[in-house]
Amino acid sequence: MTIGWNILGILAWLVIVLYLVFIIQNIRKRHIMMIVKDRKRFKWSTTLLDALEVIIFLGAVISMSFLTFFSHPDLQNKSLIDSKVEYESLILSTGKKGSYYVTATSSNNTAPRQSYRWYSNGTKMTVNSNYASISDGANPLSVAASAIPYSEKELKKADSHYQNAYIAVYTATYKRTWYNGLGLHAGRTATQYYLIRVPDQTFVRQVKK
Repeated sequence: MTIGWNILGILAWLVIVLYLVFIIQNIRKRHIMMIVKDRKRFKWSTTLLDALEVIIFLGAVISMSFLTFFSHPDLQNKSLIDSKVEYESLILSTGKKGSYYVTATSSNNTAPRQSYRWYSNGTKMTVNSNYASISDGANPLSVAASAIPYSEKELKKADSHYQNAYIAVYTATYKRTWYNGLGLHAGRTATQYYLIRVPDQTFVRQVKK
């Protein structure tokens, strides 16, 4: 269950909806009173009050929309993010052209993208290159994965333990705090990244669609 602190975000959106109903009724009431009581169709005071209420509404919607839909997690912020790295050994597959750990499939569309497929713990996994990268050099941390806060020290230990054939799965989770709850993120997965470690490039099977 991930409700908990997220109730704050639900309540905030509910307040915004109720405020919208309120300002619609309030603006309508003021304009009717202006016409009936003051016999005017325009007053600066009424217009300014209308504008103020609308500005407050738009400000609330923009702020909540940013928190809910457009905020990106700072993976280094330990006060908001919990993270862990799990290691899984790769299973060697065999084909006509030799043995390999990973199949890299490239698309031929206008936005070049790869997907990686591998077997680990008896399960087949397929992840696109937005959330995974292959490391086959002396440094276990690939350039693409450098934005993820892996520990190079731990990766080197994994190199020794798994003989450079493993998956390092990084998972970041939003902590259950009031701030994360306001954005409806508390307890949810912020991001997951797969660092695919192979001894060298010959263990990667290249396929084109």
